[in-house]
Amino acid sequence: MKVTCGECQRSLNIPDEKVPKDRAFNVTCPGCKSKIKVEDHLQPAVTEDPPMTTDEGVDSSILGDSAVDTSLMYSDDEFDDDDEENIIYDENDQVAIILDPKNYDTWSSVLTGMEYKLQPVKSPEHTIHKLKFNEYDVLIFNQDFGDYELDENPLYQHILNMPMSSRRKIFIALLGEKLTTGDHMSAFALSVNLVINPKDIEQSEMLLKKFIKENDNFYKIYKDTMQSVGKF
Repeated sequence: MKVTCGECQRSLNIPDEKVPKDRAFNVTCPGCKSKIKVEDHLQPAVTEDPPMTTDEGVDSSILGDSAVDTSLMYSDDEFDDDDEENIIYDENDQVAIILDPKNYDTWSSVLTGMEYKLQPVKSPEHTIHKLKFNEYDVLIFNQDFGDYELDENPLYQHILNMPMSSRRKIFIALLGEKLTTGDHMSAFALSVNLVINPKDIEQSEMLLKKFIKENDNFYKIYKDTMQSVGKF
């Protein structure tokens, strides 16, 4: 679906599968950052017989078990407020998620300085919702995020069960009080790319740059091979 920004006239291409069929929604223009209300897709199709309506005037064809599944944009009602305004990123944007409220400002400064865009989330469940339908480049994950023990955290379980082809696209840094910063064996055992003790947060920029570069070099041959056969 193509949308044009009324402010800067920039044309946006929104995948059809991410357009909720039965509601208007807002997106943010990646150019001028103005809000765009999208509702053209709500125009009724012309039919021989007009659709039946309820007493409230609602088209009955969108009610009941046959209602359109909009889970690609909204998985649960609890996420509606967060996703009402959907950020549309440029194709080449690198996007990061920060799951470390205590050190959010530090990570935000570091990541934006490295030219990453930031995707806001509120909970482990909300993050899972985002990961299911979008691709992200960096995930900063404090193991205390969401008031779960790490092994019981639904987000961590989701990460462990991700297909390897998807998992390798995301650089995951895990923070924990009992972790030794930069320990490769701990990172491998926990299925993440980097472990950081919060006391070393001041080294975050150096650590990210160093380990992201190492990770990219390590998987370069794998990524090139998968891309050549259309699987990455």
